[in-house]
Amino acid sequence: MTAGSAHTADSAHQTDSHDRFAGIDTSLYLVTDSAQCEAAGRTVAETVQAAVAGGVGIVQVRDKDIDDGDFYSLTRQVIAAVDAATRDTDRTVPVVLNDRVEVARRLIDEGETVHIHVGQTDATVAEVRATLGEAPLIGLSAANSEEFAAARDTGVVDLVGIGPVYDTSTKADAPDGIGPDRLGELVAEAGIPAVAIGGISADRAPDLQGRGLLGICVVSAICMAEDPKTAAEELLAAFTGGVQ
Repeated sequence: MTAGSAHTADSAHQTDSHDRFAGIDTSLYLVTDSAQCEAAGRTVAETVQAAVAGGVGIVQVRDKDIDDGDFYSLTRQVIAAVDAATRDTDRTVPVVLNDRVEVARRLIDEGETVHIHVGQTDATVAEVRATLGEAPLIGLSAANSEEFAAARDTGVVDLVGIGPVYDTSTKADAPDGIGPDRLGELVAEAGIPAVAIGGISADRAPDLQGRGLLGICVVSAICMAEDPKTAAEELLAAFTGGVQ
C-alpha cells in the first residue's frame, strides 16, 4: 500500500512532503530499545525482523548507550533484518538512525539508503540536510508552536514526532502524556506529516484514529512483547481499524 491510502481523510493537511513517503506504509513505526529486546530474550535484529514481518513499516535504530562503531554495527544488523523480512515482497521499509548523523553519512557513502531522526538538542535539521544530502528523510521531535514553526521554516523536515501521548517509562525524563485530544490539536497545528509516540499500545491505538497522524510509533509494545510479529499485527489492526 502507498502511504496514506488508509489515511486519506487524515492526510488532507499534508502537502508536498507527503510525496516523500510514497510507497511506504507509515502506519506503524518501531523505535528500537536494545535493553528491552535483551530483557525479552532477543537481539534487536531478531525483534526487527519479526516486527517488520508483522507489518512495521518504518524502523528507527535508537541506542544512547553505545559508541558510533557499535551503533554502525547495530544498524547494519537492522538493515539485514529488514531486508530478510521484506525479501520476495514489494515493500519499502525505511531504516532511520536516531541522532547518529556521522554514522548515517558513512552508510550512505557505502551505498545504503538510510534516514535520520533528531531531537531539539541534537544537530540542527539544516546541518543534517547539508551533511546527508536531499535523499534521506529527516524526522524531528517537536512539541509546541515554536518548534513546529521552526521546523516548517527550515523546509527540510519531512516528519515530526509528537508526544508522549501517554505516560511512558521508556525515557526517564519524559513529561506527562498529553492525551489523544491534545495530540490531535498539535498534529493539526504542526503543518508537517506527524507520528505519535509515547505509551501507545494496541488497547490505546484505536483512540488515535482520526487525529491526522501519518502513523504511530512504539517502543516497548513491540520490544518487550512475547511475540513481536503478533504484537505488530495487533497494533496495526488497532490503529488502522483492520483496513490496509
